[in-house]
Amino acid sequence: MKEKLYLILDNQGSPLAQATLESPPGAEVAQMRLVQEMDMDFTLMGELQFIGLDDSLVSKRGTVTIQRGDRLAVRTGAILSAEARQNLRIKTDFESVMYPVTGNWKGQRPIRGHDLSCGGVAFHSERELQPREIVQIVLPVTDEPMVLKTRILRPIPTDEPVPLYASQFVDLILDEEIMIRKAVFSIQVSHPRPAVNS
Repeated sequence: MKEKLYLILDNQGSPLAQATLESPPGAEVAQMRLVQEMDMDFTLMGELQFIGLDDSLVSKRGTVTIQRGDRLAVRTGAILSAEARQNLRIKTDFESVMYPVTGNWKGQRPIRGHDLSCGGVAFHSERELQPREIVQIVLPVTDEPMVLKTRILRPIPTDEPVPLYASQFVDLILDEEIMIRKAVFSIQVSHPRPAVNS
C-alpha cells in the first residue's frame, strides 16, 4: 500500500516535519506517525497545516491534540486549496547550470539555488535574464538530476551581489511534478528546524 505522506507546517507556512497518515482519509481525528521522532511538542503549536504529497491526499488545517513519541492525534479542520501545495516554498542551496531556450546568449551558465516550490525555483545568476525568457536548468536535488524548462518571472530584490530571479516550471509531466514534490518534502527533512523551547 502506498504511503500517505504529509508535510506539517506551522501557521506561518514554515515546514516542521513529515508524517504519514495511518487512519482512514476523512476521519475527524487523524492518526499520524512522524517520519522521524523530533524533540518538538506539536500540542503547543496551535493550528498547523498538513500538506499531502500527491493529489489523492486532501491537505487540511488541524491541531495536534495528543502526542506520544512519534505518534500524533490531529483534530482536522478546514480543507486547504490545491494552491497550498503548489505555493509551498523550501529554502535550498545548490550549485547547477542553465542553458538558453529563448534569449540572446549561448552555452551554459552557472546558477545557485535559493528556494524551490512545486511550481518553480528561485536562483541566483550572474547572467542577466529577462522576464518571460525560458531557460533549461539542471535540478540536482531530485532523486535523479532533472533537466527542466523554467520561465523567468521577475528579478527579486536581494542584498547579495549576484542577481536573484523567480522562475516558474513549464511543460511539466506528472512524473516530474511528483519528483519535484518529493524533493521539496525531503529537503525539509534534511534541514530540520532546531527544537523550540516553550
